Amino acid sequence: MSSLSRLDCRPCRKGDAPLDPQAARALAREIPDWQLDADGRRIERRWVFADFAAAFAFVGRVAEIAEAANHHPDISFGWGYATLSLQTHAIGGLHQNDFIIAARCDEIA
Repeated sequence: MSSLSRLDCRPCRKGDAPLDPQAARALAREIPDWQLDADGRRIERRWVFADFAAAFAFVGRVAEIAEAANHHPDISFGWGYATLSLQTHAIGGLHQNDFIIAARCDEIA
C-alpha cells in the first residue's frame, strides 16, 4: 500500500502551481506502474482484464473513488482493458491529488 493512498485530496484552484517535473518524478516513484509523460504534466496507466465486464466493474470502482475525492481521471475502457489518465485540468498539470487517486486505483485493481 502506498502512503499516498492514505492522504486526502485537497481542493485546488486556478492559480495553484502544478508540480515541477522533479516533484512529479519523486511522487511517481510511489506508483511505479504509472507512466509520467515527457513534460511531467500527466500520468497514465493501462490495466488488462479478462473481459468487458471485469473492465467495466473496475471503472465503476474508480468512479466511486473519484467521486468521493472530487478528483476525476480521464477514463478509456473497452473489452478487456481500462486506461486512466490523470492531471489537474484547473492548473494545467500535475497536483499531489493526481498521485493520491492513482495510488487508490492501484489498490483496487
